[in-house]
Amino acid sequence: MLQVTTYIIKPYLLFGETPEKYVKSGTEWMRDAVKGLMHPNSEQLKELGVYTSLFHNHNEANSNTISDYPKITYHYTNNQFLVTGINEGSFALKKLFALFRNPVSINEHLILEFRRLSHEEIEVAETQQMQFYHIRNYLALDSKTHKKYSEAPAAEKITLLESTLYKHLKNDLFKYLGVNHTNLQVQLLDILKLNQKLLPYKAHFFLPFDLVFSINANLPQFVALGSGKAFGYGIIEKYIKPIK
Repeated sequence: MLQVTTYIIKPYLLFGETPEKYVKSGTEWMRDAVKGLMHPNSEQLKELGVYTSLFHNHNEANSNTISDYPKITYHYTNNQFLVTGINEGSFALKKLFALFRNPVSINEHLILEFRRLSHEEIEVAETQQMQFYHIRNYLALDSKTHKKYSEAPAAEKITLLESTLYKHLKNDLFKYLGVNHTNLQVQLLDILKLNQKLLPYKAHFFLPFDLVFSINANLPQFVALGSGKAFGYGIIEKYIKPIK
């Protein structure tokens, strides 16, 4: 059983402070703010059974990046700043935010409020009917693979993206979830937004995609695929077809 909890992080700026530094689609400021609340309370959280390294995805003993799937991700979705915890990440966020039931001052300019948006307990498994999902800012292709994508005809572009999506689902998300999917079917249905500007991430350049896809499995809201998962790239949501 997978537990996924998402909180809204609402920023309040003091009078006269401009929002550009905080109210934007980047998420590193969110992680820094949550870390700033966690560190003074780290010993108390550890006594409660919280693995505090999850908040920044680095092993506190040696500063190395945790190579496992990130249990806490920071993202900007539907004009909201969100933080999502999975399993022990869900537990860690619950214990931290329980210490701050009222808006809390981060620094002399910024006040944050935390509110739970959703909690989902889900057994990820195969489904008889195809399920539909939307993935936002998906960093699927690094600079090397992007060159192959750029030179391919339209049909091969779709095939390349579809096969990459399949690999990320099977070899990353499902491997982490412990899902043994014997008949995985994935189909790319639409490219909603194509940002032609390559984005730098950890010494590579990626082309971000917004995709709609179908899969014969139920997926929880706000898990992530591809590169940059901890910073809100590749966030998966249930897809609701817009009414025309």
